[in-house]
Amino acid sequence: MAALSALLFFLFLRCRSVLNRYLKIKKRVAQLAGIDESVEVVSIYDALRRLIKEKNRKIEALTGEIEYMRHVLDNLSEALFIVDGSGKVEYVNNAARSVVDTPEIVGRKFTDVLNNFFIGDLYDEVIETKISQRTEITLFGQKREYYDCEMIPVSYADENRVLLILRNITKEKQLEAIRREFVSDVSHELRTPLTSIHGYAETLLNHDLNDTETVQRFLSIIEKESARMTRLINDLLDVEKLESGDAQFNIEDIELSEVGEYVLRIVGPLARELDVEVKEDFEKGVFIEGDFDRLVQLMLNLADNAIKYTSIKEHGPKEVWLRIYALANYAFIEIEDTGIGIPEESRKRIFERFFRVDKARSRKMGGTGLGLAIVRFIADKLNGKVELESEYGSGTTFRVKFPLKKVIR
Repeated sequence: MAALSALLFFLFLRCRSVLNRYLKIKKRVAQLAGIDESVEVVSIYDALRRLIKEKNRKIEALTGEIEYMRHVLDNLSEALFIVDGSGKVEYVNNAARSVVDTPEIVGRKFTDVLNNFFIGDLYDEVIETKISQRTEITLFGQKREYYDCEMIPVSYADENRVLLILRNITKEKQLEAIRREFVSDVSHELRTPLTSIHGYAETLLNHDLNDTETVQRFLSIIEKESARMTRLINDLLDVEKLESGDAQFNIEDIELSEVGEYVLRIVGPLARELDVEVKEDFEKGVFIEGDFDRLVQLMLNLADNAIKYTSIKEHGPKEVWLRIYALANYAFIEIEDTGIGIPEESRKRIFERFFRVDKARSRKMGGTGLGLAIVRFIADKLNGKVELESEYGSGTTFRVKFPLKKVIR
């Protein structure tokens, strides 16, 4: 009987312990559900289920917002790194991944990832002063690239982080270099004839003007240098208008053989003077949509170059072919010569402003270094494309193709 009493007492204690735990759990759940603990368990369960559903909805909404922000950050053109207080990368966007060569970025020291220790000093300064810093850096991957680097301190939950933003400014650097080169080239090209004009004019002022032969020679030089400067200025204005889109084009149906005949009449005297044989092969009735004057300018620049650079060839025939023809859905203007040709390393730059294979020889022949740039711009404006074939020492062929409007036989 004593054993039974002891067992019953043990069970009583056990049940009371379980009941106390149950009441505590009920109380806690009721608190979480936001209702009175004295209500029925079923009511508490329903309230808790609603609470869980509401929390799940909020979690889904927050997850959506996080994914949206991640999508926004991944579509930024700037490379974005989030770096913790120890200098390790916590997050990178897609642009940042394209900056570095390694796929393993997160968790590594950002100075190791970017392979630039100068920005490590900048990072230390930002962490210490809590002030944003900005500079330009150079990164070496497959090629050298320049970046505008900005570091912004961010404090959150008593932890220091740095937002590192890299904006690729390589193209801006290249354009700035081109601009400086352009200004330098223009200054040089204008200074050369001006120096000659000033020098010979000054000599004439202090010279015996009765020496008509010398006076005539000096005036001839002044006239040629003035004409060269005028051509340069006109070409510069043309390039500026074509680049900016301000050049006027009177678009109409143009028969290309008329353009060819017009150019042939202009270059004929020059070819005879330089002892270059010019041959023409113009297919009649080939029409494109274009501007007659601009097409003449394009073909004249190419023909003028071909004749001049063929004339200085020391050996072999001196011949230039002017061709116009239709093939498939395109109309072609083709200029072929047997001149000195263009070295392979120069062909990629041949259409750049002021680029010359041989600057001294080009200036001697009166070129401005803008003719082929103008050819390319005109072709682009008329939906055309310039093709180049050349063999150094043997000759060059420029071929410009345009969308064919019609052919009348």
